[in-house]
Amino acid sequence: MRLSFSYLFLLVAVISLGAWAGEPAAQERSPDVHLARIEGVIDGRTAAYVERVISEAEDSGAGSVVLEINTPGGRLDSTQEIVEAESNAADVAILAYVTPRGAQAASAGTFVVMGSDAAAMAPQTRLGAAHPVDARGGDILGTLGEKATNDAASLMTGLAEAHGRNEEWAESSVRESASVGAGEALDFGIVEHVEPDLDSFLEAADGKTVEPKGLTLRTGGATIVEKPMTFAERTGIPPYALWTLAALATLFVLSVSLTYRRMKRWRVSTGSEGMIGEVGTVRRPVTSGVGGLVFVHGERWRALPEDRNSAPIKTGAEVEVVALRNGSVVVRPVMDAEGREEPGKLRE
Repeated sequence: MRLSFSYLFLLVAVISLGAWAGEPAAQERSPDVHLARIEGVIDGRTAAYVERVISEAEDSGAGSVVLEINTPGGRLDSTQEIVEAESNAADVAILAYVTPRGAQAASAGTFVVMGSDAAAMAPQTRLGAAHPVDARGGDILGTLGEKATNDAASLMTGLAEAHGRNEEWAESSVRESASVGAGEALDFGIVEHVEPDLDSFLEAADGKTVEPKGLTLRTGGATIVEKPMTFAERTGIPPYALWTLAALATLFVLSVSLTYRRMKRWRVSTGSEGMIGEVGTVRRPVTSGVGGLVFVHGERWRALPEDRNSAPIKTGAEVEVVALRNGSVVVRPVMDAEGREEPGKLRE
């Protein structure tokens, strides 16, 4: 019995040791960099896009996400959602890069840069002017304006403090709409890098530890995985709406098709009935078996005689349609009062 317990203890120890040894490998993240582009006005679609890219990076084990930014600003509530996504990505470093030359990260874009773990600007770009404004771009007056300014200033300075950046300038960007170019931003400790392109930024940031997450960047030579906006994110139309529209369009097409087919069958049926009793003129003698050609109802028709044993109906004779058979009209001669075939009028 003691021997059995010894074996059992040894087995449990080996399993536990194996599980303990396997934990670090499960937490290992790849050096891949996921790339998202914030272009134009920041709104709810932008926030959903950035949140998705960060979430996919976390799920796939990517080490970093780069946000390339060129924006005049946007909605503060959407910006706060982006900042929260940046801060809550505990295992993924968020890098902000204001690019290309001539671009800006103004107003709402400044919050996104300040909320990043590492920030860079391309030459000839600018940052700042983050004073809150109303929907028309004017100042928010009175107590409401004061509250909005204080709240935005608190958010901006909090982000600067958390990431070791210039808190004084961060506050002035909100209260005084302060703005800086790339060189000044680097000199004032607002961003960590000024680089001409993304590859240079990733090489310069490689090996550095970012706060407050304590992550060491492994971005040099990393594989860049571009993450463009989906159709739903670009248009604001959710996927279920597209499926609904597609289903409705399909039902509409099917309905029109079925209606057309029914109308076509109805037209053929009523057209056939309308032919009965019509009088036409023989254009080619109508004989039994071979048939002939008549002009009736404004059209040329292949014709068969009603009486298969009758003599051929001559060209020019008038005939009456008595039936339709397999696409041909069945005819009989029109007789005059004395029982003779009525001569037809050769016209169309």
